[in-house]
Amino acid sequence: MQPMNFFNGLFGNKDNSQSLPQLLRVDNKKEKKKKKKEILNSIILQSMNESEREKEQILNSLDERVCYLDLDYNIKWLNSSGLKSISPDSSIEDILGRHCYNILHDLDRPCENCPVTTTLHTGWPWKEEVEQKDGSTYLVSAQPVFDDNGTMTGIIEVQLDISFRKDIEHSLERSRRRGRALLDAIPDLLLIFNNSGNLIDYHPAANFDLLTYGENPEGKHLTSAIPGKLAVEILNHSKSLTALGAVRNFEFTETDSAVSKSYDCRLVKTGADEKVCIIRDVSSEKIRQKEILFKSFHDSLTGLYNRAYFEEELNRIDQSRKALPTSILIIDVNGLKFTNDAFGHEYGDKLLKTIATILSANSRKGEVIARIGGDEFSIILPDSPLGKAEKLADRIIKACSDSGYDEFFVRPSVSIGCADKNDNSVSLRDIIKIADEKMYRTKLSNREKHLNSLISDILKTMNKRSNESNDHIRRCIKLAEIFAKRLNLSSTSSENISKLATLHDVGKIRIPKEILLKTESLTDAETELIKQHSIIGYRITKAIPDYSLIADLILYHHERWDGCGYPSGLNKKEIPLESRIFMLIDSFDAMTHDSPYKKAILFDEAVTELRNNSGKQFDPELIETFISILIDEKDKNAG
Repeated sequence: MQPMNFFNGLFGNKDNSQSLPQLLRVDNKKEKKKKKKEILNSIILQSMNESEREKEQILNSLDERVCYLDLDYNIKWLNSSGLKSISPDSSIEDILGRHCYNILHDLDRPCENCPVTTTLHTGWPWKEEVEQKDGSTYLVSAQPVFDDNGTMTGIIEVQLDISFRKDIEHSLERSRRRGRALLDAIPDLLLIFNNSGNLIDYHPAANFDLLTYGENPEGKHLTSAIPGKLAVEILNHSKSLTALGAVRNFEFTETDSAVSKSYDCRLVKTGADEKVCIIRDVSSEKIRQKEILFKSFHDSLTGLYNRAYFEEELNRIDQSRKALPTSILIIDVNGLKFTNDAFGHEYGDKLLKTIATILSANSRKGEVIARIGGDEFSIILPDSPLGKAEKLADRIIKACSDSGYDEFFVRPSVSIGCADKNDNSVSLRDIIKIADEKMYRTKLSNREKHLNSLISDILKTMNKRSNESNDHIRRCIKLAEIFAKRLNLSSTSSENISKLATLHDVGKIRIPKEILLKTESLTDAETELIKQHSIIGYRITKAIPDYSLIADLILYHHERWDGCGYPSGLNKKEIPLESRIFMLIDSFDAMTHDSPYKKAILFDEAVTELRNNSGKQFDPELIETFISILIDEKDKNAG
């Protein structure tokens, strides 16, 4: 159909007012001939009009709005769909001759991006999607109409309501974006491949990258696109997928790399020649699982097995005849309470870790080492007689004795009990009771030895960390014994003064070494820190058996008669007698011997200093008695 000819004919002059019977009544031959010609022309015209009406009917049956416009946007013809879209009550007479933009769109000027405007300017057909005010969208096309001379005479505008299609497209786009967002959000790598193992499509994982081919791996074989061993596993497992929708799961662990990687793989058959593999990196989860499993059977502080694992192994070994004979060591840490109370749990934890290291270093493969209590460890020795267990105990005790102790101020020490099971007449729990009793007997019998070792280690640490020498302690102890005897003090008081002389500065082991050995003047902050040593010493001696009675004496041995001492500012006889006596002894010995702070002074100068501070720093009732002791000792040494 030629739009130009059709619409020119459709809206051109159609004069067919005479009917055929009227024409046949003419009698004249000449007229008959003329009329015959007219009849033929009329028949041809009528046939043409019928053809145009058929075409018009076709246009009216379309869902598209078809409109014929002149060059000024005036409507010359409008099909039924176009008329209905304006108003069901509108007539064609109300429409014809009016501007399309006014009638169809209720505007006072042509629409923006109107294809009719473009066609009027260019003479070429044009098509655009135009969105209306109400949100509907139309596909609008404009076709120019030309006369026989090639002059544009009008525009055919066809509008198709594509709102529903656009809604579907928008829904599909939203669905596509949601799907893409979901794929981007999940921590999985998606591989789509065919039965030959060639990669059809993929979606990368957000947090890990397995692709080895680089860009555009589509079409490549899986063994080229991802690590070879994993690809082979995927292909082997995919062979079992026969039915559509069949699923198979498997785990894969990559051990060739420096860091072990684990993947959870899920295979799904999605088509006759299509399979999907969903790969998730579960390495972190595996590590967490191992950590949880480790923590469930290991002591969090020492890393050794815990009580739960120990009980499990005890049951397993107890039921095994191959493990006989089985020996057990029960190990108790000496001085843990002292370390916790005196120095804090941080040092107690260090001590336990050191003991654990010693136990591990001296045990052999197959022996079960566990921390079964706060200060107790145990070692199970399957297929080992008692003699082997006793040798292990000796190695552990020697290793403790040989170890350093600067970090804990006292060396590690343990008490050990051993017992063995030779037949099934007793259980390992019975053996544990025997070993436990032996350990406690050993601990009690070695109590004095452990205490002396504890005091010895403390004194050695003091010597290493400060200017407190053994000679100073010995001199103080000697003067304390003489002073106590001269004052007729009880044996208890005399012993307490001697212990005070031994451990009076024990608190200095917690003061930084660089402050204790500093030769220049101390800052105010450093001075205050050193003053804390009497409080620290109180805590330490309070925690030592047999020395807790002198804790108060150590706390107050820097208090002054006039109340200007520390830490509590006690005065006069509020200060324990033993502390007042020791202050005189300690001060005199410090004045008459060199220290990092000052040089020693002469005997007579020291005596003068004591008298000058009588009633101030020192107890005035004790001064002259002490001075007489000093003079006697000087004369004795001179003689």
